[in-house]
Amino acid sequence: MLTKHKITLFIVYLILFTAIFGMIDYYAYDILNPWIFLGLSLISAAWATYTHVKHHQKTKADEIAKDIEEIL
Repeated sequence: MLTKHKITLFIVYLILFTAIFGMIDYYAYDILNPWIFLGLSLISAAWATYTHVKHHQKTKADEIAKDIEEIL
């Protein structure tokens, strides 16, 4: 798998987890520091990218990453 594809997969997962944790932060009425959610987003995106690459299964994330690669 190409490095460019791995980077775009990471970006896809980072956007996904940032949106999820952002909604959790919003509905938690800003009880926790937003930097915690940003850190969790980075860790979750790295873990998801690692497991995705490790298992070599095509998913919708691959299609989205391919579309992003074509744009860039």
